[in-house]
Amino acid sequence: MTHIPDAPASGPVLRDAHPTLDDAHAVVEAQACLQCGGPCALAPCANACPAGIDVPGFILDIANGKPLAAAKKIFDANILGGTCSRVCPVEVLCEGTCVLLKEGRRPIHIARLQRNATDHALDSGTHVVHASAKKHPQSVGVLGAGPAGLGCAAELARLGYSVTVYERRDFAGGLVTRGIAPYKQQYKPLPAEIDQIKSLGVNVRMGVTIGKDITIEQLRATHDALFLGVGMGDDMPAKIPGEDLPGVWESLKFIEALKLGPAGGLRLGSRVAIIGGGNTAIDVARESIILRSTAATAANTAVDVARQSVMMGAAEVMMLYRRSEAEMPAFAHEIAAARREGVHIIPLVAPIEFIGKDRVTGVRCVRMRLGKPDQSGRPRPEPIEGSEFVLEVDTVIKAIGQRPHTDLFAALGVEMRGSIVKVDAEMRTSQAKIFAGGDCINGGATVVQAVRDGREAARAMARAFSGAARPEHEEVPPPRVEPVDGTLRHFQMDYRLTTAPGACKGCNICVTSCPVNTLALDRANKIIVKDVGTCVFCGLCEARCPDFAIWIAKGGSDRARTIAYENEVAS
Repeated sequence: MTHIPDAPASGPVLRDAHPTLDDAHAVVEAQACLQCGGPCALAPCANACPAGIDVPGFILDIANGKPLAAAKKIFDANILGGTCSRVCPVEVLCEGTCVLLKEGRRPIHIARLQRNATDHALDSGTHVVHASAKKHPQSVGVLGAGPAGLGCAAELARLGYSVTVYERRDFAGGLVTRGIAPYKQQYKPLPAEIDQIKSLGVNVRMGVTIGKDITIEQLRATHDALFLGVGMGDDMPAKIPGEDLPGVWESLKFIEALKLGPAGGLRLGSRVAIIGGGNTAIDVARESIILRSTAATAANTAVDVARQSVMMGAAEVMMLYRRSEAEMPAFAHEIAAARREGVHIIPLVAPIEFIGKDRVTGVRCVRMRLGKPDQSGRPRPEPIEGSEFVLEVDTVIKAIGQRPHTDLFAALGVEMRGSIVKVDAEMRTSQAKIFAGGDCINGGATVVQAVRDGREAARAMARAFSGAARPEHEEVPPPRVEPVDGTLRHFQMDYRLTTAPGACKGCNICVTSCPVNTLALDRANKIIVKDVGTCVFCGLCEARCPDFAIWIAKGGSDRARTIAYENEVAS
């Protein structure tokens, strides 16, 4: 078993953000899925999954009482599918795009269904992923056993390549282990997932520091290619007086202490201040579009710490953020949840000193106003003269961003883009035999995105080793329309959307029910199909039409082919 310390029995994990469903409830929940998706258009939930999991497919397996088949679909696309079922921000990914939301209903509990299926496989010790019988002579060194590194290693092993993972800590998982609050995930199922990866033939070496225990020259001599999955480093310093006082924590060390240390050793007190609402210190130096796409996940570190502090019994938890709440890059649903749980968000405030002698007792703050936009495109916070005040606190936790591993990147000679590693469309760095993925190339995104980066880099390496080109789009027959007895049959291969304009009374219910804007009314207020290629065959139009003027028929075309193609194109 991969060494990851056991969670302390007295740990402050009071609940589970995405609890699993028992088998009976899982089947009922799965049967409520509308099984969206056709040969040309993926279901919105599958399209929103960075890993490209066949969401309707694995849910159908659960509905049919086949959780191991569901687990295979999940792990084939995402080797950390069990972990991601716990930590993914599904509210803005798969569940956030469920077509049932169009009806004002709650989405299918996709994450909990995914957890049910993956737990079935992992708890039973069933390995649902297997390495290729064909072995290749090339060897790859993976630096970092976080989500990107593990995703890369697993995919390379499945393709038949020799892989060694080098991790400087004595536990794997990267920020999954040390940067995600315990109420989202402790350790399970990470050890079992790593065992599954090791069963593919991956060699995982813990406690190995590059440049100390093994040199870069040795790595280059040992391996035909390297993959950088090292993520970001430790927290950025606040660079204000008093930050070395006892009781002033860095966010990652605080979360790591919750998970790895004796929980009783944490002394929070009754008043806790969280500094930050996003990874702003690092993000300011990046292009606006990169900031907007990556800061949200890093920002949730601050929200996670605040919510965890409330659950540990702190009477008052304050988040101090130097911009307005509207500028907070944390996920909106995380901010709302933090508010519901009693977190007090104080915007337009910046700390200028941590006060105390033997331990922090206060935070001297200055009020801010928003000025002209900075490099990020957001208004720059400016201090208001004479507005200083002191907040009494027992603990301060800084969540203001992470440092890049610049020394390692410089030693490897890879080109940087600001504070992140520059890669091309094939995940290749400026060094021909070094690839990269995960947080070190984007500054901080989701776990599932990191796994996907690793997987796509592995496929790119395999293409480089073999000299193969990137796969071309498999041609799918274009949508067609056939008039039959006053109806119009619109086809995606053998999936059919049929309309009967003569029966339509122009109520527009089908149009407003359609989650993908496939339908419209013509000038005569009769139903028309704008582009059947966009239809996901959810059936909401058929179910809502009072005139029986529209209906669907699902064929037998393999949705997996479309998903496989989408994965390749997205890479």
